[in-house]
Amino acid sequence: MNAIRKPNPRLYIRVNTLKTSVEKILERLPHFKPDEDFKEAIYVEIKGPNEINIHENKVIVDKKTAESAMLGANVYKPGLKSVVINNAKDKRVTVYSDNGIPVAEGKYYGMNTNLVVEVTNSLYTSPKLADLPELKNGLIYVQGKASMYVAHLLDPHPNEKIVDMTAYAGGKLTHIYQLEPRVKLIGFDHTEKKVEKLRDLANKMGMRIEIYKADSRYLYEDYKIGDVDKVVIDPPCSALGIRPKLYDHKTKQDILNFHKYQKQFLNSAYKILKKNGVVIYSTCTVTTWENEKVINDPRFSVEYEIRFHPHIHEITGFFIAKLIKKG
Repeated sequence: MNAIRKPNPRLYIRVNTLKTSVEKILERLPHFKPDEDFKEAIYVEIKGPNEINIHENKVIVDKKTAESAMLGANVYKPGLKSVVINNAKDKRVTVYSDNGIPVAEGKYYGMNTNLVVEVTNSLYTSPKLADLPELKNGLIYVQGKASMYVAHLLDPHPNEKIVDMTAYAGGKLTHIYQLEPRVKLIGFDHTEKKVEKLRDLANKMGMRIEIYKADSRYLYEDYKIGDVDKVVIDPPCSALGIRPKLYDHKTKQDILNFHKYQKQFLNSAYKILKKNGVVIYSTCTVTTWENEKVINDPRFSVEYEIRFHPHIHEITGFFIAKLIKKG
């Protein structure tokens, strides 16, 4: 739990080698280094914790905004909860999470602009990537290392029919295509907005991927999909492995509800897969009910499973399993 409160010590980027090379990106981003395991991955070390100065003025933000600000992101109006100004002449403010933890400090711009605080010092130091032209042009994609194992374990081959049941935000989907552009790759998500974003991402990265709106629990019934070689399931989960996490609150019933929901995706995968077809099941959480107890299904054999623990492996808490459909 202490490890989850801290960010991963490395921030990872996956280089889109269909449009550029790792060498070219390293020339543009010389503070990054090549990863030891994945040739398409580069990283920069995150520094900290840094000392945060406590100013007279304070800005209180919601959990999500605080977890971004503690890594150096600016504070915008949608994440704002309240402002306390004790010295109107001083534009310096300390940014607090809504549970009272100081996460950053910076320059206060007031309530009349979308940018509320320009962060000048944060609890941890991480490069700001959102405005990089390389990101906007689809040359790179920000993706955690644990997540990168999924496409490699899937091991896509030419002409295979592969379905990503829960494709948003697109990291695993685009990584699969990058490793093998000759696959027939189909991504699904359940909202039109997410589908539009996925299509924009695929276009930006120069990838020909079919993307549709659907509830993937009913692909066989609604789309008559069958004869699939491989399926990726990265279902909604409690996300208890995501770092950094200032706080979280999940009940036992929350976990059991996730478990039941996740099982439905595995049931759908069984219906659309060929005999001996492959499922890669992954989550960014650490509970057995959402991982081992989901894949404990007599219709599948477990060929491989791995857990990443934040306090041991120094990355996101993550679970991945490779399943084979029986007869």
